Amino acid sequence: MDEFEEKMEKIAAEGLSEAEIKKRFIDELGDQCICPDCPMYNQCAQEKYEGVYCFLGKSECTMEEDDCICPECEVFEDLDLKYDLYCIKASEKELRGQ
Repeated sequence: MDEFEEKMEKIAAEGLSEAEIKKRFIDELGDQCICPDCPMYNQCAQEKYEGVYCFLGKSECTMEEDDCICPECEVFEDLDLKYDLYCIKASEKELRGQ
């Protein structure tokens, strides 16, 4: 079991709602998020205050695929994330089929 799975298991044991889980991750990891530095991050995403796509999932904005910097993010490394392009695909949880 990797760090992401362990964290999700601990949170699931607390009985939090999906909204509470997302808020917790944003509060805990938001300062480490590098989404606004990504070449795909655009004006729409900025106006909607989007980021932390690895937990929030696909952007509400239309984004064109470019060089993904997800693997360079501390969040990615700290939680042993496996995927990328979260802003145009889905969250880590969704991509893992959990």
